[in-house]
Amino acid sequence: MQVLRWDVDWAERVDIELFAYVNLGGQTMRELAELLLKNECFKMEDGQIKPDIAAALKKIDSDIYERSARKNVGEIFLLKRVGRGRRLLVFSVDGGEPGKGFAGEISQENFEGKAVKFRVCEATEENAKRLREVFPFTKPRPLGLKTSFGMGDRMGIATPGHIRATRGFNIFPIYAQQSIREMERTGRTPENVMDDACWAVFQEGWTRPFGADADHLKTEKDVRATAAAGFTFFTIDPSDHLNFAADSLSGSELAAAFDALFSDSEIKSFLIERYSEPFMLRDPESGATEQFKYDSNELRRIAVKFLPAVRHTVKMYRLLLEIFIDADRFDFEMSVDETPAPTTPKEHLFVAVELKRAGVPVQSLAPRYPGEFQKGIDFIGDRDEFKQGLESHALIARCMGPYKLSIHSGSDKFSIFPIVGKTTRGLYHEKTAGTSYLAAIRVVARRNPSLYREIHGFALETFETDRASYHVTTKLDMIPNVNNIADDHLEYLFDSIDARQLIHITYGSVLTYRNEAGSLVFYDRIMDTLDEHEEEHYSELEAHFRRHMESLGAGRLNVK
Repeated sequence: MQVLRWDVDWAERVDIELFAYVNLGGQTMRELAELLLKNECFKMEDGQIKPDIAAALKKIDSDIYERSARKNVGEIFLLKRVGRGRRLLVFSVDGGEPGKGFAGEISQENFEGKAVKFRVCEATEENAKRLREVFPFTKPRPLGLKTSFGMGDRMGIATPGHIRATRGFNIFPIYAQQSIREMERTGRTPENVMDDACWAVFQEGWTRPFGADADHLKTEKDVRATAAAGFTFFTIDPSDHLNFAADSLSGSELAAAFDALFSDSEIKSFLIERYSEPFMLRDPESGATEQFKYDSNELRRIAVKFLPAVRHTVKMYRLLLEIFIDADRFDFEMSVDETPAPTTPKEHLFVAVELKRAGVPVQSLAPRYPGEFQKGIDFIGDRDEFKQGLESHALIARCMGPYKLSIHSGSDKFSIFPIVGKTTRGLYHEKTAGTSYLAAIRVVARRNPSLYREIHGFALETFETDRASYHVTTKLDMIPNVNNIADDHLEYLFDSIDARQLIHITYGSVLTYRNEAGSLVFYDRIMDTLDEHEEEHYSELEAHFRRHMESLGAGRLNVK
């Protein structure tokens, strides 16, 4: 039997495993098996078990996730909490091997001449792969042009809350979303991210489609690794190939840099010719038009700045096409949001034209919009200016694709969400990440104040190092001294811009910090606190993300 992955003493870990296993094979298992037989669950049609039976299962064992209870080809599947881990229970009465293809120990209980066999399976990578084979709804799918929402889960435990928030909205969710940068900072792998999302989908009984976004990919290696793990949405970040110096080059320098882009003068001539006449874009719905005209100097500057990035993006797309064979099997996004200055409509149009000419269809594109999109806080800037810029970007997206506008660093931008929803007419992809971590640490502050005080103090020490890869305007001197705040008021720090950003950008340091003995200082205690208050954690996430979706004007569904 495998041991838990948590960083605790080996002997304690073994004791936990043995205790958990004995409990799973004891009286509880006999009661579960008897209930399944008495209610003739094995004669039901395949699908989710009836609510009354699920509730009865929950009553027998409060650690069972009742939405996970499913019948499939003569077997009953349940997911159960065991400490901070999960166990998949598979029951069978046909005399055959339960949970064929899953790794785990098999036991048997007998009732009135009938034998109920069951297998106890750990939530391993191997078993996650088998789960996706048996239950295809746990496997991510491409989303196309559906209104969509990405919810990053940096610790692998937030997705159930995301699912509960999504349940009532007509929106395509991305439950597995992580950038390579985030994975490196948290010590996770693409497989970890994928598996955690799939187990959560099974846990919550989510059978509607969901996606998996490999965010901010920069290299072929990253693309191959995330594709192999099963991701279906690929966000290419070509920022290393953007020439920001183009905006400050002199006329002669610009001409030389432009010429250097082309190994063939004929190719250069074709590009110049493409932009020799104005582009007149007409909204297919309203009929509104907007003209885009490039003068020669302007074209050169935009080309020098963006063409290498476009070429890199094309290269990444062709690699994905090589991997997947069929373009309908994956979603593709180009992101140019991490730039010093906002993307102008003419720059956006140039990128769209060049991608289209290269035969690269995008499902979404992320420009940098006017204003400030800092992590974990509301929009900073002129909302009228943002709206005006968004209108032009939305027109380009509708006419040149259509494709969705992607809103990166989109968490907590409540003041502009109504503008996004209305202006794009639902043709948007909202992307969040760190706000889920903030929700988790808010619960920690509420339920384990002493731990939060330690995290807060450590974050202050690492902030200057961690902020290097983020654009934030955090003022540490505006954050109150936690020693002067009562325990029951600590969570209100998360209503403050500066405190939110302090906790937001230090997540990697906090989650991976080890003492001299090599033990994780904060991670296990954070996870233990959230496990102890699991439902409260999920409720915090659900409320927070429902507010996002309501503000965006996402359509409602009549579902439970």
